[in-house]
Amino acid sequence: MKTSVRWLLIFLILFSVVALFTTHDFANGEGNKSNQEDLAADFILKDTGGKTVKLSDYMGKTIFLYFMATWCPECRGSIPKIKEIYSVYAPKGLVLLTVDVMESREKVAAFSKKYDIPFPMLLDEDGKVYREYGVGGVPVKALIDKTGRIICWNCRSFDSLLTKQFEGKAK
Repeated sequence: MKTSVRWLLIFLILFSVVALFTTHDFANGEGNKSNQEDLAADFILKDTGGKTVKLSDYMGKTIFLYFMATWCPECRGSIPKIKEIYSVYAPKGLVLLTVDVMESREKVAAFSKKYDIPFPMLLDEDGKVYREYGVGGVPVKALIDKTGRIICWNCRSFDSLLTKQFEGKAK
């Protein structure tokens, strides 16, 4: 076998292994955490206006956590979809909290104003929450059910899960 073909095969095998282990739960195909008993860790952060926000204050509600940074192109590109989710599900009780990772209040507040963000942007300036949740890079989305369990970790889409949370069954 030629050396270049061998290297290509090695690359494809390694790529497949990495892709497999980054999906978290290959059985349901949505990237959900494999252990759905994982409880969301409580945290206290300030928003861009200086208000203190404690995750556990929202116990009993469905929570969408969005870990991001203003410099991240994919994060910026996701804002329209996240605003759409917020506009549909916030009136039904969804709590949407954006956790900006390791950036200043001024930078995040300017971003929030520029993109007309209607939901709280929390400041994880020292990265403590980022590390506690095991976020390896941004963006990361997490859906937390009313009991505080993480039911979706870094899902590409969780429209069906939101439907189940608010309407009792998927369409």
